[in-house]
Amino acid sequence: MFDEQIDGIFEDLADDLAELRVVLEPLQALVPEGFFQLCDDHGRICSLPENFNIEPEVRSRLLADARRAHTLISFERDGQRFYGYRLPGSETILLFQLPQLTDDLLVDSFTRDGFVNTIQLALLNRINQETVIENRQLQRHIKGLGLQHQKLIDENYEQYQRIQEKEKEYARKLESEIARQTRELREANIRLEEASRMKGEFLANMSHELRTPMNAIIGFAGLLAESSLDEEQADFVETIRKSSASLLVLINDILDLAKIEAGKLDLEEIPFDLHGLLKSVTDMFRSQALDKNNKVMFVQDQKLPAKFMGDENRLRQVLINLTGNAMKFTKNGTVDVLADFVKQEGDRFAIRFAVSDSGIGIPPDRQAAIFEKFTQADGSTTRKYGGTGLGLSISCQLVELMHGEVQLESAEGKGSTFFFVISLPKAVDEAPSEAPKIVTAESGDEVKRKLRVLVVEDNLVNQKLATLLVKRQGCEVDVAGDGFQALEKLRQFQFDLILMDVQMPKMDGHEATRKIREIEATSARIKYAGLAGIDPVEIVGLTAHARKEDEQKCYDSGMNGFLTKPIERDKLNEILQKRSH
Repeated sequence: MFDEQIDGIFEDLADDLAELRVVLEPLQALVPEGFFQLCDDHGRICSLPENFNIEPEVRSRLLADARRAHTLISFERDGQRFYGYRLPGSETILLFQLPQLTDDLLVDSFTRDGFVNTIQLALLNRINQETVIENRQLQRHIKGLGLQHQKLIDENYEQYQRIQEKEKEYARKLESEIARQTRELREANIRLEEASRMKGEFLANMSHELRTPMNAIIGFAGLLAESSLDEEQADFVETIRKSSASLLVLINDILDLAKIEAGKLDLEEIPFDLHGLLKSVTDMFRSQALDKNNKVMFVQDQKLPAKFMGDENRLRQVLINLTGNAMKFTKNGTVDVLADFVKQEGDRFAIRFAVSDSGIGIPPDRQAAIFEKFTQADGSTTRKYGGTGLGLSISCQLVELMHGEVQLESAEGKGSTFFFVISLPKAVDEAPSEAPKIVTAESGDEVKRKLRVLVVEDNLVNQKLATLLVKRQGCEVDVAGDGFQALEKLRQFQFDLILMDVQMPKMDGHEATRKIREIEATSARIKYAGLAGIDPVEIVGLTAHARKEDEQKCYDSGMNGFLTKPIERDKLNEILQKRSH
């Protein structure tokens, strides 16, 4: 019905341009900041304002596209954007420009649909004007015919009422549709935010639940490896350690991927030694290289300074992933880790990091696919070489956070080179300081002073593991199963150090730590033998949550340190050593 009314308007147009202007005037009134031009199929052109001109070439392009597309189209020329729209039910094309609109009208579907509705509303206004004119004519006719044409008057009046009702109904539907779409968008945003929050919580809880048994597996496998074993038993233990280490890498990869996708992974900017970084990466693969008869080495360009500012751990993670892939697909060959000078701008150096190998290489048709998550060169790769395909994807996203891009050069059967270029500032020279001496369990040395340590842990297996690790350093150990038990222990005994698990029933580690700090700050401390001293008791958090925000939460609750599970024995022993001095 709407298209038929539009047809009627254009069928009645005379040659005079004033008829075209009548169609434009309602639209100009609705959008006063716009420039409009109407071109009908007879070649007639009418513009509002009158000085709005469009180059013939641009007009021809817009007219052709609009007639072909049957929808709203846009065209940009010399920084100016023009639009074209074929009016419903006719060959007439509306050309217009909206100078105050900075973004493309077609980018935002909500704005585009609103403007199309505005055009249709202008046409409806024109229909309404025609209706008003028609009604006036009918009223004059009614006056002349009088009672003789009463029936005709009633019919025409009913028609007028129907048209008016249709206009009102259309306006109501338009308003309702806009409100519905706005409401749906708002609800969709709420659902997306909730899904993102639940995903983050799920991954954090999954990480915790996986790390808790991994702590026991890795810890007891390490202790078992130090005991008297025959050759076969030692091989079994070493297999357990390697497999659990691989599983821990997978857990960390999944957690890193979730943090990157959630935009919650922040890079540090601390000084680090480039030579030490490259050496630590290649040293990790010395044993694996010997097993596969490979040579692994690193080369640092002499033009590069010794120290830079950046996130050493994340850069190491990228290089380890790339080197691990290279080692996985290379046998009886070479793997090189390179850091080359590209250019210098002030105190910043553009560095090209590359990992090259002489391995199996990657076919050209599979080179793009390997950068996708959970994807490898082909289906047989996972079966033959293992892995999930996450490492390279995570490395690419970490390099993107460093404002670089991982690229690949490879020839099948000849090897591959993965490389990226990032810019790092040179670190300010500092006076050298003596590195702290870390005494590990492997060295056989014990702490200088016999410490009394309270282990607060609800998991019985992890209680046993933590107790053994601390006792191996010559310390006395007491155990509490939750925060309430820990406070009871502190009423009776003094402790040099508390290893506080974070996630426990009844009273968790954060709440217990805050309670301890509150007691230390009041006169109630005299009732607690373990809190009556001058100095606050040292508390180190133990948690299977490994996110940065989890570490900060430990410090915010009043803890002095932070250890993740699985517990790294060197870090634990360093804490015990420091406390014993």
